[in-house]
Amino acid sequence: MESLLKPMKLSPDFNRVLEEIRSGAENALYGAVPAASEELFKRNVESLVEGAGLPSLQVIHYRWFLREIARLWRTRRDRDLAFHLELCIRKWVNLGLEPRTLQFLICEAHQRLKGTVPKALWMSGVWKPPRTPRSPRPDRILPPEPNNLWNL
Repeated sequence: MESLLKPMKLSPDFNRVLEEIRSGAENALYGAVPAASEELFKRNVESLVEGAGLPSLQVIHYRWFLREIARLWRTRRDRDLAFHLELCIRKWVNLGLEPRTLQFLICEAHQRLKGTVPKALWMSGVWKPPRTPRSPRPDRILPPEPNNLWNL
């Protein structure tokens, strides 16, 4: 637990990405279906890990990392997302992965998925915008009772 609190050197690119996310950069994966977000990460980012020439055990760990950040991108946004991405990097560094590689993967995911995700997901039919609460229909709202003094 203590190692998660120790300061870690972050690259300037990663700091820039975190600042963009904190300032409210569009998170197109927020609210997406889990299979769709993992598929996009697999198609756009996992190829970087596959072609790196790493041992298969490390490739599996990096895939787990990508699956975890896909879940974070799907379920969190803004400052919360930035905090959890940084925490995720600290966790995987403590599990033995290279910190610069993890930061690079997050920066690449941010750049590759920015702006192009909603159209691709919308056209494939697997992404739907997050639901907003609906107001009740006017015909289902009950009129106030005339004998009740609390409705005045």
